[in-house]
Amino acid sequence: MPNTRTNKTTRADRIRKIKAGLQKYYANTPLVLAGTSYKPADLQAFLQSDVDANDASTQARATWLNSVKAAQSTDAATNPVLRAIHAQVQSQYGEAPNADTVLGDFGYAPRRKVTKTVEVKTAAVAKNKATRTARHTMGSKQKAKVHGTVPVTPAPDAQPVVSTSPAPVVTSSPTSESPAGASPTAPANKPAP
Repeated sequence: MPNTRTNKTTRADRIRKIKAGLQKYYANTPLVLAGTSYKPADLQAFLQSDVDANDASTQARATWLNSVKAAQSTDAATNPVLRAIHAQVQSQYGEAPNADTVLGDFGYAPRRKVTKTVEVKTAAVAKNKATRTARHTMGSKQKAKVHGTVPVTPAPDAQPVVSTSPAPVVTSSPTSESPAGASPTAPANKPAP
């Protein structure tokens, strides 16, 4: 018999056919197979034990698969209830003075209390400040103090402004002496004497 079995069903069918052939052609003949001598009835019982063992394992696997499905179904229905119980116990007894004892009775671990040292807090504050500086992060009051300025640039095609008002009148007296090359001028808004 070749060692190529596809599944338990085809193996059992093959063994049943072999048993029928042995019954038909070797019903009264003892056989020596694989170094062992078998009487016809013993050989039939030996082959049938293989079929029975495979049938039992197939049935056991089917039962196991059904029990796994049943367990998964009950787990899916029970898990939300378990979470709700945990939330209820935690909310009612989580902050109580005897929280460790009550939570332990349910099999829950109490909340861990984190205590930070002064060094850890100082390092965290310094790191936070350095991060805010690096990112240029500002609070609302700091942002309110920041105002933009608009740079003033002349238009590229602007003409210089020419005044159309009359020039001031300059008067000079003939008696005043002035240094050579200097022209006497009066203040712009003062009347001449």
